[in-house]
Amino acid sequence: MAVIFYLSGSGNSLYAAQQIADDLQECRLETVGSYLRKPYPVTDEVVGIVCPVYCFALPPVVAKFLEALQAKPAYCFGVVTMGGNQGRALKQMSEALAAKRITLNYAQTVMMPDNFFGIPLEKRVKMLEAAEPSINQIAKDIADRKEAVAAVKEALLWKWFGTSASWWYLKNRLKFDNMTVDAAKCVGCGICQDVCQMQNITLVEGKPVFGNNCANCLGCFHWCPQSAISAGKLILDNSKRYVHPKINLQMMKGD
Repeated sequence: MAVIFYLSGSGNSLYAAQQIADDLQECRLETVGSYLRKPYPVTDEVVGIVCPVYCFALPPVVAKFLEALQAKPAYCFGVVTMGGNQGRALKQMSEALAAKRITLNYAQTVMMPDNFFGIPLEKRVKMLEAAEPSINQIAKDIADRKEAVAAVKEALLWKWFGTSASWWYLKNRLKFDNMTVDAAKCVGCGICQDVCQMQNITLVEGKPVFGNNCANCLGCFHWCPQSAISAGKLILDNSKRYVHPKINLQMMKGD
């Protein structure tokens, strides 16, 4: 048996996880949010973690998940999706797993469209096309239980400056944590609530209310059909909206 724990806002990491799962026998997918809500001893022989890169590192919620993870797999793999540079994400993952006495046997990165910056459609298409053979090879490697951890590396710039500076800018300049909704645009469809893997959004009188357990995945931001949600000064228009073309809302609901 195998399990892949994933975090995905726009669908990139979910798509990669699905493709890997298809090449594994009896593999299930579970969100990191679901596990954090109710941690349990994982008995699967193969355990994988698939997630995006945030500010040249792991998303904080994934780091929290790794601290909570109870598992003793025979084979463990990690795959991160990224717009440009993983920084120290896989190194961080390897260290967190080692602290739990879990060996990271396989680690790899996949370049996919960033969901923070507004990437032109033509470039997105090219990136997704280029990602396909990479994901296929990763899936094959994992199915064959290949040992490969060359991607587990870091530059001190990311560890001591890049990540902390990026988060400071997001939180203090862009006010990234301040999720708001334009009530005039919102139609109360509930899609934002459905795609939130942290169950951080509830509808009150037909409008979303944000809690204090946000994973900063921007799922609600990108999946909103009315472009009614903003993250601080980051305001969405149709040119910036991005969701993976092979992922639909039913898949995003996860739990």
